[in-house]
Parts: sequence; C-alpha cells; structure tokens
Amino acid sequence: MALPPALQALSIGAPDALNTLELYVDYLCPFSAKQLLNFDRDAVPLLIGDEAPFTGQVRVVVRPVPQPWHASSTYLHETALAIARLAPSDRTLLANPSTNPFWQFSQVLMRESERWYEAPVRGKSGDQVRAELATLAVQVLSDEPRKAGKPSLLSLSEGMPLGQAVREWTRVSDDGNTGSRIVPDLKYCVKIGRQNAIHVTPTVLWNGVVEPSISSSFTQAQWTDFFQERVPHARM
Repeated sequence: MALPPALQALSIGAPDALNTLELYVDYLCPFSAKQLLNFDRDAVPLLIGDEAPFTGQVRVVVRPVPQPWHASSTYLHETALAIARLAPSDRTLLANPSTNPFWQFSQVLMRESERWYEAPVRGKSGDQVRAELATLAVQVLSDEPRKAGKPSLLSLSEGMPLGQAVREWTRVSDDGNTGSRIVPDLKYCVKIGRQNAIHVTPTVLWNGVVEPSISSSFTQAQWTDFFQERVPHARM
C-alpha cells in the first residue's frame, strides 16, 4: 500500500486515509481501460470532494502492471511513470484527480489505448512510439489546458519543455542493456505486482487483500454499496 517518495502521484485521495484501494491495471488491457475510466466517472465522486459521502476515507493507488503479451505496453507504462516523476510534490494537488497529472494522463492513455495495440504499432520502432506518447503528454497536460484558459497540469520549474523532459526519462541509454532512466520505477511496479501474485488485469486490492467481487463493470450504485459496507464513517 506504500509508495516510493518519487511516485506519490500514483495515488489520489487523502494520503492519511485509513483505507486503501489499489487498482492494478495495464494500459493496453481493454478491461483495465474500462475499469479505470468507469472508476473516474462513478467512484471518484463518492470519494473526493466536499460533498462526497466517503471523502477522506479512502486512498486510491494506481498500480501499473505491463503484461508481457502486449509487447508495446511497456512504452505506455514508461511514459505514464515519467509523468509521475515530473509531477509536483504538492500532496494537495496530487490528492485531487483533476490536478494530478498522472491520473489525468492515465485516463487519456486508457481512452486512446487502441492507437498502440499490436497491429497499429507493428511497423514502428520503440523510439517512434515513445515520441508519440511524449507528444500526447504535451497535448493533454499543457496545450489543452492552456487553450481552455486553465493552468498547465505540469509546469517544470527549470523551464525545460515538457516533451523534452518526458523524453529525457524514457529515452533508451546508449550504454548496453540498461534501458531508460524510468526503468527502475518500472521494475518497482512489476516487482510489487509479482510479489502480490497479480496474474490478470485489472485486479483490485482493498487494504492489501485481493477483492474479487469488484469487476471492471462496477456501477456507481455498486461502488456505493461496496464502500458503505467497508467504510464506517460515511456521510450518507
């Protein structure tokens, strides 16, 4: 349930909440996409906000798990983790999904995941896919908010362009087989999934225990029932 200090952006909700819900997802798994998008629409309003019945009671942690049979999935996970690395350290901003750049970028990755299915990318190099994902990050986190008259979701204090900063994290090193700078964080995500015997995505853990009752098709009513049964201090 813990997260490394540099990956706090993988969570939303009150950092000191007594309960933790972990979502193990793969960005190229259709059912993971269904679950994360539905969760944002149906469950987040129950957990976050002044009027949310379970506000402050549940911390939500996204656990990215690239499945090896989706060959291009690693590229999406690398870029998402790079966004988490570049995210601000302000815990208040990260707790709110609307201002958490990792959460927002993950939503877009899930909506547009078919762009990086096996068939569309089979003729592309890894560098080409990484470049596409860096461009998407700029569009989602900088260009679109600015066009809407809103602040960028990810502003870098050192003034480096966002696309360049993402590529700095995901560019493969020329040094043998070490991969990119983000590989240690990717290894962390894979290792914790293996440690918890996560074989399929999506898989949900409630307070550290696999919760098989939760499906990717959960409705808001089902999430309400789930939280009512497990959160004693709900404002219903």
